[in-house]
Amino acid sequence: MTSMSLIRRSLAALLTVFVLSATPALAQDDAQAAPAQEQPAAKKPMTPSVMKSFSGWDVRCYPVSTPAPCDVWEAIGFKKSNRLAASVSIVYIPSRDEYLMQLIVPLGLDLAKGLKIVSGSFSSPVLPFHHCDRIGCFVGVAGSNAIINALKNQSTMKLHVEFYRGKSMDIGVPLKGFQDARAEMVTLAKQKATTPAQNPPTSTTP
Repeated sequence: MTSMSLIRRSLAALLTVFVLSATPALAQDDAQAAPAQEQPAAKKPMTPSVMKSFSGWDVRCYPVSTPAPCDVWEAIGFKKSNRLAASVSIVYIPSRDEYLMQLIVPLGLDLAKGLKIVSGSFSSPVLPFHHCDRIGCFVGVAGSNAIINALKNQSTMKLHVEFYRGKSMDIGVPLKGFQDARAEMVTLAKQKATTPAQNPPTSTTP
């Protein structure tokens, strides 16, 4: 529907930032966002140079020099309201053989309770929220290889969240097409990624 299409376009623009900033620094557990006043001015979203779809999962690559130029992404809406239910974006960094995930879920959550990813017999640790804005609440997951491996041969990934007053919800994200999309994204990332520059060794010679 139209409203969900608008949400997807807005998320596509927002997640461009996630893909283009997916550098090794994001893999540090203690990485913190800069204060809002220090954020650079918003720029026009970059158009992907590659765009492929696999049963709802989109593979996108951008014409930039970065260790992770591609992502695989899905966004779904609630059936009744057609508002955003969940967005999942995953990038792969070939130089580190590492996946990073960014999840967006609805507002109104008990942020202290975090979020869990459940699929089949797999259940992730509680994942903390990074921040919320007008679109939803964000979770960033560095070192997501175990989660990605757990999704293999599964039909659904559930995002378990808790709202205020104790109500909980499992937001189901269909995984149809995910494995093919992930494989394509990894292949393209290996072709297009640039290796981070290494700092030269410090000389100890006087």
